[in-house]
Amino acid sequence: NLTLLSQSVTLDLKMMAKYNRHCAKLVVLDMLMIDELRGVDSKPFYIFKDSIGNDDKDIMNNAQMNHDYYLLGYSYQRRFISAFWAGDYDSAEIYCRSMLSLPSAKAPTLQSIYTTFYRGLIGFLRHRECQSEEQYGIGLDSIVKIEFWWQFSPTNFESKLFLLKAENEASLLNVDKARSLYEASIKSASDNGRIHEKGLAYEFMGNFLSSVSNDPSGARECMKLAHSCYLQWGAFGKAAILSMKHELNEADVPNTYPSLKHGRHE
Repeated sequence: NLTLLSQSVTLDLKMMAKYNRHCAKLVVLDMLMIDELRGVDSKPFYIFKDSIGNDDKDIMNNAQMNHDYYLLGYSYQRRFISAFWAGDYDSAEIYCRSMLSLPSAKAPTLQSIYTTFYRGLIGFLRHRECQSEEQYGIGLDSIVKIEFWWQFSPTNFESKLFLLKAENEASLLNVDKARSLYEASIKSASDNGRIHEKGLAYEFMGNFLSSVSNDPSGARECMKLAHSCYLQWGAFGKAAILSMKHELNEADVPNTYPSLKHGRHE
């Protein structure tokens, strides 16, 4: 749950800022992203006592000045993830390109997993919008990478792989195959306690169904279930964005929530 995660990180942030400011900057960037998902402002910059500014621009400017490309890349990556979850795919692509242009982008990191996954989803979406072969190639490349990683950790990558494959079939307008893979992603995410990925699969399934069906009820039901998942995750900001975009109200949102082991971040 994002609320518990935020509370845990906040407890350690003061000590971190005292002994390792570079590490503290990375955690503050994480906190900014979590705040956006939660729809709150925890003001994490207070730990620096006004020696840095009040937003990530100051961290990025400082990183640029000191040629700290890891910190700069981390900043762009966190902006990319925030924009992705907000549904602002134009900004997400800009931040991703900026991140990938840095020397630090060549080094493999844990964060590369999320960049690959989210970038692939955007790629397939863009392909359906404008028939961009370049974007379709990005989507296919993401499937190859996630499929390779899945061999070593099925629990962490299965729902991601199913969702990317669903988006590929959606791009090819194979409706039945796409629907089956969306449902497989939802089941895998639920079985493995990845509530945010379950919500994501419902949301992308709803987007696809709304584009191929004359009956909006199926797509709307997916959005209602996605909204429910995001609330369970503690991502009230994300849930609010979805609610506004699809005009959901309290009567639309399910009152029952399936039992999950836990909700992991990212």
